[in-house]
Amino acid sequence: MADVALLGGSHRCVVELVCGHIRHTGSSGYIRTMYLGIQSQRQKEHQRRFYWAMMYEYADVNMLRLLETFLESAPQLVLQLCIMIQKNRAETLPCVSSVASLMSLAWVLASYHKLLRDSRDDKKSMSYRGALIHLFWRLFTISSRVISFALFASIFQLYFGIFVVVHWCAMAFWIIHGGTDFCMSKWEEILFNMVRS
Repeated sequence: MADVALLGGSHRCVVELVCGHIRHTGSSGYIRTMYLGIQSQRQKEHQRRFYWAMMYEYADVNMLRLLETFLESAPQLVLQLCIMIQKNRAETLPCVSSVASLMSLAWVLASYHKLLRDSRDDKKSMSYRGALIHLFWRLFTISSRVISFALFASIFQLYFGIFVVVHWCAMAFWIIHGGTDFCMSKWEEILFNMVRS
């Protein structure tokens, strides 16, 4: 981490993202989050400081979980559905795996959104009923997008790569114009949003 402090603002966000990923591989991020949560309950004089440290740690873990899920579960789900469509047959194990992947995608998005709401003082915390409704909303929107990807891939195999790139460019453009502020500089923010899309 001493090397991170020596870097200027231009590369710091990317280096922190990579170092955070290396640090959070496995269960160390969850253990640190639980430790900070326990400390916020035990040490009443520093409760707020430990609580916000726990929220930032949990946000990092959730962001990594979000990236991991979309880089692993989403492509696998599209591939499984594409194979089922091409074979014109649905077996039990691939169907169960597809439903689990779809639920994983919806769960991580709903969980991340709940965390974002809970971590802001100016927003009311999301109730569990609201989180459940959000989960179903994400489930249905992701289902339609994944099915459209799988149908396109099963019909136009050669043009699927172009379809994915065009879709990614459209989503990156939309997210960049959304005006997020996670990183220090404008170019880091654009790079971060491109990875996120």
